[in-house]
Amino acid sequence: MTGNLRITDKHAGNDTHHVVLDFGDLHFPVLEGQNIGITPPGVDANGRAHMPRQYSIASPRDGERAGYNNLSITVKRVTEHEGKPYLGPASNYVCDLHIGDEIDVIGPFGKTFLIPNDPKANLLMICTGTGSAPMRGFTEHVRRQADQGVPHGKLMLFFGARTKEELPYFGPLQNLPRDFIDIEFAFSRTPGQPRRYVQDAMRERAADLAKLLAEGDSHFYVCGLKSMEEGVVLALRDVATQAGLNWEAVGASLKKEG
Repeated sequence: MTGNLRITDKHAGNDTHHVVLDFGDLHFPVLEGQNIGITPPGVDANGRAHMPRQYSIASPRDGERAGYNNLSITVKRVTEHEGKPYLGPASNYVCDLHIGDEIDVIGPFGKTFLIPNDPKANLLMICTGTGSAPMRGFTEHVRRQADQGVPHGKLMLFFGARTKEELPYFGPLQNLPRDFIDIEFAFSRTPGQPRRYVQDAMRERAADLAKLLAEGDSHFYVCGLKSMEEGVVLALRDVATQAGLNWEAVGASLKKEG
């Protein structure tokens, strides 16, 4: 391990880390949107070895630093389960790692959540919390292509969290140029403000979303809690219907890729 940085505010209850792993001379090729598995040491309460926990890769295919044989992951420390105190063996192990520690990694896994090869394709990314990991990998890959003079399609990100203090990568995202990526934040627990979720932000940007839905080279990615998926699909349905698009055809196309 060569990097371990907390990426949520130090006063936030959500303790999320950006962890960088270096593979040295070991050939370990990955693509944006894939996962790796990490096996924490020790045994569980029944004396069995812990199972590997999969984490989304948060860096582009050429490494956290371009040209380096490394990658990054986004890890949220698990401290409760079903409302009861519970220390996730993998997340706490990873979040407590120190520079130079060696860990067991398996993978990579995943082949359906990948960025298209066409740099001019439009990418619409919808995520909450650590679901931002693959979106970061996508964005970094496109940005490095753009730095090399490669034209790119529209990048649009809807990113949700309880508060801005609990939103991973909030600071770095603020520094990305608006003409490079169009970002909408949605916070559901800001004191004194109404609850706002990603689907609410999507409806506010209905005109832009309808244009992307109508274009054949647009790709939609959703990553976060399973419970948010229904709200996102309903928002896309409303946007398509209001724009006069055939939702059955549009929805079938989106599901075909999912």
